[in-house]
Amino acid sequence: MTNVIHGSRRSIPGQTFSWWKIVSPGRALACLFGFILLLAGRPATADPVEDEIPDSFPFVIPPADISPSFTDMSFLNPTPAGADGFVTIRDGHFIDGGGRRLRLLGTNLTFAGAFPPKEFAPLLAGHLRKLGFNVVRFHHIDSRAAPQGLWLPDFSAFDPRQMEKLDGLIHQLIQHGIFINLNLHVSRSYPGLPADIPRDFLYGKGLDIFYPPFIRLQKDYARMLLRHRNPHTGRTYAEEPAVVVVELTNENALTHIRATAFRTMPDPFKRELQTQWTAWLTRHYGSTAALRKAWKEWDVPLGKECLRNADFSTGLAHWTMEAGGGGALTPAIQSDDTVAGKRALLVETKKMGRQPWNLQVHQTGLDLRNGRPYTFSFAIRSDKPRSMFVGVFRDRAPWTCCNFRTDIQATPSWQRHEFTFVCRDAEPNHSRISFNFNNQLGRFWIAEASLRPGGSIGLPAACSLEAANIPLWPTNAGKVQQADFHRFLIETEQRYVKDMRHYLRQELRVRAHICCTEASYGGLAGLFREGRLSDFLDRHGYWQHPVFPGRPWDGNNWYIDNTSMTAAPNGGTLASRAWTRMIGKPFTISEYDHPAPNDYAAEMFPMICSFAALQDWDGIYQFTYSSRATDWEKPRISTYFELCAHPGKLAFLPVAAILFRTGALSPRLPPLAAKIPQDDPGATIAQNGADYVVPDACKRIALRQAVGFRFVPGTGPPIFPEIPAASVAAGPRDAIVWQPEPATEASYTVNTPQVKVALGFIAGNDIVLGNTTIHVTKASNRWAAVGVAALDGKPLDTSMRILVVAVGRVGNSHMEWRSPERKSLRRWGEAPTRVEGIGATILLPGRKTLAALDGCGTPTQTVPGSYRNGKTRFILGPRYRTLWYAAR
Repeated sequence: MTNVIHGSRRSIPGQTFSWWKIVSPGRALACLFGFILLLAGRPATADPVEDEIPDSFPFVIPPADISPSFTDMSFLNPTPAGADGFVTIRDGHFIDGGGRRLRLLGTNLTFAGAFPPKEFAPLLAGHLRKLGFNVVRFHHIDSRAAPQGLWLPDFSAFDPRQMEKLDGLIHQLIQHGIFINLNLHVSRSYPGLPADIPRDFLYGKGLDIFYPPFIRLQKDYARMLLRHRNPHTGRTYAEEPAVVVVELTNENALTHIRATAFRTMPDPFKRELQTQWTAWLTRHYGSTAALRKAWKEWDVPLGKECLRNADFSTGLAHWTMEAGGGGALTPAIQSDDTVAGKRALLVETKKMGRQPWNLQVHQTGLDLRNGRPYTFSFAIRSDKPRSMFVGVFRDRAPWTCCNFRTDIQATPSWQRHEFTFVCRDAEPNHSRISFNFNNQLGRFWIAEASLRPGGSIGLPAACSLEAANIPLWPTNAGKVQQADFHRFLIETEQRYVKDMRHYLRQELRVRAHICCTEASYGGLAGLFREGRLSDFLDRHGYWQHPVFPGRPWDGNNWYIDNTSMTAAPNGGTLASRAWTRMIGKPFTISEYDHPAPNDYAAEMFPMICSFAALQDWDGIYQFTYSSRATDWEKPRISTYFELCAHPGKLAFLPVAAILFRTGALSPRLPPLAAKIPQDDPGATIAQNGADYVVPDACKRIALRQAVGFRFVPGTGPPIFPEIPAASVAAGPRDAIVWQPEPATEASYTVNTPQVKVALGFIAGNDIVLGNTTIHVTKASNRWAAVGVAALDGKPLDTSMRILVVAVGRVGNSHMEWRSPERKSLRRWGEAPTRVEGIGATILLPGRKTLAALDGCGTPTQTVPGSYRNGKTRFILGPRYRTLWYAAR
């Protein structure tokens, strides 16, 4: 699973932090123990605040409902999936066997949710079809033994009973016109993997890119799954036309691994990678002498000490303690024979902040010069092994890194570290060194700190090809050395992809389209990997994924910011992902969600589906429909991600299906393209960093126009188009108008002949969308999501099958928040789910009648209307106890 917003790790509040660098939410979610914690929702000690949704009532969309009704979208899947043949790619898009454009709208089934009881499979498949889905991604089925996964208890083979359930469900999905996305390695831990492996290598990720025994195990799994013959279809999954996608591995890249993880990698993995690194250098340089000459960049005597009170002889003078986001730490000076240099700064972190950068120690006001080498050294220990990072940054906005930032491992034994770097992007008298404790509670000692001009950059004297001891992640490295290491990682990673693709294509005869993994894993290296070797590019995205400041997936220590994405000034999770679409290849988002208990979660489907239609994307998958095999029909939101019991999200699916699958919204202009020089990605990363940073103006233009990237000849950083300021503002012909500012008035509207959507802080405003007017009269916090969609393929003027959706807050009965700020839950509450009844006045074109619908889409009562001047006026409200209305 994934992604929290990706970004480069920074050291100060207000800047984007890549939580993945500490622990990937997708990888951590795969831990079954983590999911159990989610479900448990252990009680907290704070006084609870019971959720009181105003004007609320129970509303349930049953997960086994297949009844024909007004909201039935089954007509979008008229034939079995793959009935016309295999899906192909033409002009950068998926094309079905009948030659038609195929847009995939789907969800994930995870863990035990992929193995429902046999009698429930037809109901589940029929219900997903009714909702408007036409693809299901099978995820985390490799993680555990039955009943959570495919395996027998000893992991020697697949459990026949589980395969019987899986085969039956896939057969039913195919019969209901739903395509299949199969994932190979997601969350199975390989045999022999140490229990204390660094988090970067959880489940063997990273290692299985280069370690031959793990690659063989991946091939074994692929063979067992893809050559398995489904008795209901008579075909193997390799030859099944309805299997549209096979993903090699989930959220996994060698180029995504942190420097400290390479350095602390245990044997036999480190030994194997060291052997491959030495062989790579030998092929390219031939001798240590040639290597030493190529890598030598600086050799300058050390100069005068830059730090003040570097040995803490005057206590805490010139040192700054940072404890932001509600965090707390206590500094002290310890002077005795047990500490390095006999004097050390002891920092005890006592309370975690809300962000991983909230607990730090700095020395600011340093006068560093760009283009000169500096040597930064220190000794450090901690009460137990802990990962942290150190670096040199500006000490005021824009807080940029001065070309040195690295992860280190602090241990109970004193460790001395020394790094030489060439300073860049410094400002006179405004640089700082930073020790960042990664928001961990404990005790840290810092001693013998030093920052001096000069130093040696090149191959360390003690290292040689003959000794095979050249560091796996170079320290004191110049640009040539850094470029070589990135070239090695990129080539190793791409060799893995080529090998696995060859195995699937040539030996297993897989016909589905293949991608390696999520394209952002590895930054620019990920785009090169997927753009060159995968049949399509895939991303993940989450708006306000829950944050776990302490232990990953701790059900007693998490929070969300609980805000609406309509107020995100640069396109939230969507705009930056748009620029990772490679023009000329299909693009999908195989995991996306606005996780519960966000009060604004109902915005998810109308926003992602309309934006994806504008961008001309090819697939969207919500994460996840269910991770459970039983208790499907319990009408209660039980975790952050499960769709099956969230009526606020489900209610918008018919509107979303019309928007995305039918072409009701399409790009008006050809895509703008960023240019990524492709000749030497290793050198590009060494010179400019691994991140693919999208300028704000480019993010904003993605709200109006399709965008993406292309590879071009040459070297250097990505080149983004110049965006005139006037181009950013929405125009009268724009189908989507996103107005994030001011945040208290933020809104998002969609205006096409067939679909109208208005969501955000819109209460009290007349929103005129062509021939339709939406005026929300009552909504808590003024926030609502209202949609009007013609379900019969006609414009609203002539349609006789119009669905009106009005959603606000959604929650369980007796849900309890931990505090009035509504950031975290004490109790998830009980069934049934309750929804806010939005008050609104709707003007629809023509003479119409309107009926309130129940959770199955069946009329319950008539809503009075008045016709005047070619429009019919209806007043919606909580008295109708529905999120759905049918207009004819």
